[in-house]
Amino acid sequence: MMTCNQCIHLFITHDPRRRWGCRKFGFKSSKIPYQEVVATTGMKCAYYKQRVIVKKIESRRRSP
Repeated sequence: MMTCNQCIHLFITHDPRRRWGCRKFGFKSSKIPYQEVVATTGMKCAYYKQRVIVKKIESRRRSP
């Protein structure tokens, strides 16, 4: 099952009643946006795009 957890359009709001938002569709909801899209349209989200996560490797200097 696809969810919004790794989507680039997902954002978290400061509104306690509408905690989740979708930048692509431009709405906030109390449910994860994917659930709202499926409930409204009956189809999977067409704009899902996976977020690329880059891990930074910390280089530490070795003490002599």
